Amino acid sequence: MRGEARAEKTEGGVLSSSSPRMMRKLILPPILVALIAASSALGDEPERLLWKFQSLSWYNRFSTNSTVGPIVLGPTAIFGGTYSYQNTTESKLAMVDLASGQARWRFERVGPIGPMAVNGSAIALGNGDAVLLLDLATGRLRWEAKGSAQTLAIAGEVVLATESGSLLARELGTGKERWRVKTSSEPVVAGDTAYLLDGRRLRAITVSAGVEAWNLDLPVGLSYPHSLRADHLYLLGSRSLGSINVRTRAVEWVLPLESALEAPLTVTDDVLYVTTQDPTRGGYWLRAVEVATRRDRWRESLSSRAPMAPAVLPSLVLAGASAERESLIAFNRATGAPVWKARVGTVSVQPVLKGETLYVAGQGPKRLYALGVATGTPLWSVMLNGWPLGAVLTADGKLLVSTDDLTLYAFRTE
Repeated sequence: MRGEARAEKTEGGVLSSSSPRMMRKLILPPILVALIAASSALGDEPERLLWKFQSLSWYNRFSTNSTVGPIVLGPTAIFGGTYSYQNTTESKLAMVDLASGQARWRFERVGPIGPMAVNGSAIALGNGDAVLLLDLATGRLRWEAKGSAQTLAIAGEVVLATESGSLLARELGTGKERWRVKTSSEPVVAGDTAYLLDGRRLRAITVSAGVEAWNLDLPVGLSYPHSLRADHLYLLGSRSLGSINVRTRAVEWVLPLESALEAPLTVTDDVLYVTTQDPTRGGYWLRAVEVATRRDRWRESLSSRAPMAPAVLPSLVLAGASAERESLIAFNRATGAPVWKARVGTVSVQPVLKGETLYVAGQGPKRLYALGVATGTPLWSVMLNGWPLGAVLTADGKLLVSTDDLTLYAFRTE
């Protein structure tokens, strides 16, 4: 009759049936086993997660893709960000205990936050048209001053801020303005000296007093200081890279480039890693420029680029190629020969190396990948709820990953 199940007894006493219901009962367990096996093959290991710190629940809230931190300070990390809710923009900041993932303190503020600078006792924080100073131990507000800071730094007993074409110093204790100088660039701060540009003139300003120690007229094409390495202050322009010796106070060299930088500059003691656009083919170049000779140690072509600065490992250099399926490329650091490629989505955060494992936060699939650094072989991966915006390794081996939904993850790396 229609709808009846026909069953037979087999030699082993197990019933087989043509009934769909019976078939589901018999087939489902093998499917589950297969799914579990597939999941294991893909490397999903949720037990890698030690804890997850969420700044807020996201019902009716919208990320502004703006986070600050994580900045690791011993057994804690400073982390926060900005979100929108209805017609308001609000921000949260917290000191997170790295052992438990719980907040030691929280700070909330209307409006966006960032930039941020931290020293041993205080946090300088931009907040729209204000600069705040928080007590590091408690998160309490010490002082508030007017000013829209594009950059912040804490140097000695002052807070340095770039605001509307000026670099100004505020007293760390009170927030009162100590001095102000004109600038056309963000500063590079080292010790008691801030290096900045005023038009085409490089100025070295003493941080404590705001007095000019020396100045130097620059060649055409250099627009802003990038970083200081030993005695070499590197500067960039729209199509040039230069070096100033701050000890001799002289221009060492200026190197013309094919284009503006297409990814941030990476500086090492002996080599500068530069990503430029190939003007003839429309692709990109990853160049390893020797500091001593200004010649390319090697140059490799890229079909696309990523916003990640080249990451330098002991024997490899990593670069991103966002438009490619295999979007992370490892080059031999000595020769530039490609070593391996990996599919990890768009990489905007520099990968983190721990032992023989490379941790990569991919934005396309919102995943954290663990790769064998020698071959790029996937070891495991875990899903993230938001777009990764930061990754850092703690002293005890935890991997911290921040995402745009104001969540901080701590992963085990053993």
